Amino acid sequence: MSLDSIRKVHAQTVESLMMELSHIVQALTHSEEQYRTMEVQLQADTETYAQQARQGLTIEDLLQWQATLDAQRSALQQVRAAIDHATGLWQQTQERLVVARQECKLLERVAEQRRSVVRTAHARREQWATDEAASRQVSMRSRVDS
Repeated sequence: MSLDSIRKVHAQTVESLMMELSHIVQALTHSEEQYRTMEVQLQADTETYAQQARQGLTIEDLLQWQATLDAQRSALQQVRAAIDHATGLWQQTQERLVVARQECKLLERVAEQRRSVVRTAHARREQWATDEAASRQVSMRSRVDS
């Protein structure tokens, strides 16, 4: 595989990782908004439950409230787990992106070194050709003068 092909693959990897990060951020933002909404609802329901409990509840109402609040807490824990997972995934992807960018920079330096070697070799060939032509002219003048 040529250096240019490798550089293109690494550039595509960087783009892909950036897109992946974008999707993770969107999912994370959505989950955080969902968490805040659920948290507000749980707090409101807890306050309503406490108010009704002070006024007196039947056993059936008490059990219904406990089941509702338990379900809300469980759902909240699931969203928190999703947030934690997305955060971990974001960190891992960010680390992979840093490495991919470093590899791209390294490959760019290698490509620049190769271009420099080619330019230097080309300049040497031109200088050799110029020197050779000058040497022939001097040699011809020497023959003509002799």
